[in-house]
Amino acid sequence: MGLRIAPERRTRLDLIVTAVLVVAAVVVGVVVWAGSSARHSEADTAANAAEAPQPAEASPGDLEQVWSAPSAATSVPQLTASSVVVADGGTVRALDPTSGDQRWRYHRDLPLCGSLAAWPGGEDLVVGVYRNSRGCSEVTALNGGTGLREAQRSSDADDTVALAFDGEYVMSAGPTRLETWGSNLVRGIEYGRVDAPVNPEVAPDRSNCRLYSALPGANRVAVIERCDGDFGYRLTVLGSAEDSDEKIVQWGTTMLTQTSHGPAPRLVAGGPTSFSVYDPGTDDTGEVGRAPGPSVRVFTPEVAAVATRPVAGVAAPAGSPSVDSGVVMFWTGLGTLVLDGNSGNVLFEVTGTVGTGAVMAGELLLPMPGRISVRQLSDGRESRSIPVDRGNYDGNVALRVLGDTVLEQRGPTVVGLR
Repeated sequence: MGLRIAPERRTRLDLIVTAVLVVAAVVVGVVVWAGSSARHSEADTAANAAEAPQPAEASPGDLEQVWSAPSAATSVPQLTASSVVVADGGTVRALDPTSGDQRWRYHRDLPLCGSLAAWPGGEDLVVGVYRNSRGCSEVTALNGGTGLREAQRSSDADDTVALAFDGEYVMSAGPTRLETWGSNLVRGIEYGRVDAPVNPEVAPDRSNCRLYSALPGANRVAVIERCDGDFGYRLTVLGSAEDSDEKIVQWGTTMLTQTSHGPAPRLVAGGPTSFSVYDPGTDDTGEVGRAPGPSVRVFTPEVAAVATRPVAGVAAPAGSPSVDSGVVMFWTGLGTLVLDGNSGNVLFEVTGTVGTGAVMAGELLLPMPGRISVRQLSDGRESRSIPVDRGNYDGNVALRVLGDTVLEQRGPTVVGLR
């Protein structure tokens, strides 16, 4: 006969402790769930990614509006490998470019600061940046093909940010600080206002800087800023990621102007060998290094001045730069500048446009009042035009092309034309 082991006796105290631990675990779980992004998000995903459309063999002879969708959180149509991304309220959606039908949807009960499609030839992600009590700090990366959530991050941020992508890093920049993120949303650098820095020696020795413009390019970030002790606007170029000593690499910094009178210059292009700045100029022709009227000034990554070209433009143009097929376009308020994506030099400018364009079948499409101008990409000479009925809308327009669909961002709306 085997030895019988007496069952473990539980006292009343044991039962009370166990009950308290269970309740505590449930409460913690509920609190974490209630505050998590999953609790406040909805996702309608796609089973499979749609096939990427073939590039158009020719630009169209005529165009008609097929669909429209609200997208107040973008300024230029955002494109994944196969879809058009629109972002409005707290919702990011991927649409079929030919019909405007929804392919997937992601929603959070927070307002969107902005949304950006990135890495279309690789990871193919859509980044949504949401505003909470810490600013535009809630960041979600979604699979561009299916809408599945791939990564998430949260950190301190300004209440408004501008998003940009250079092929390697996404940049989020506000008036007092900026960050760069890789495709896994791991931060490359944070620059500007940093609350309670762990190592104050990481960043360049400047304080209380206001950031007026920022743009990534070829694993670098250029910033136009004004810091304590600066009388004018400063151009600084940084590395997009920290070095092996976990410090920010400063490629160079220089003063663009001697005073801060008038609007700040704008960064309009960034590439492997240059950064280009739109300088609205000044009436004070005695200010060293600044032309009396608008100009594009080109600098090396080490911020050595390379070239200056006078252009037509207003003091504070709206809109964002757009990159397509090796050229960069920027609307000056009076016309569109077309710059070489490598050298940063202005190839030509077209006056009378209403925004930035797109390349389709080797031709440049530029938005004009009541039409799209089709031009030679080599010199900007007009070949023909396509009538476009924009109804009562007469504001800024940004073009993109996906397959044989021409997309226009008209203020807070994206329109598909075929």
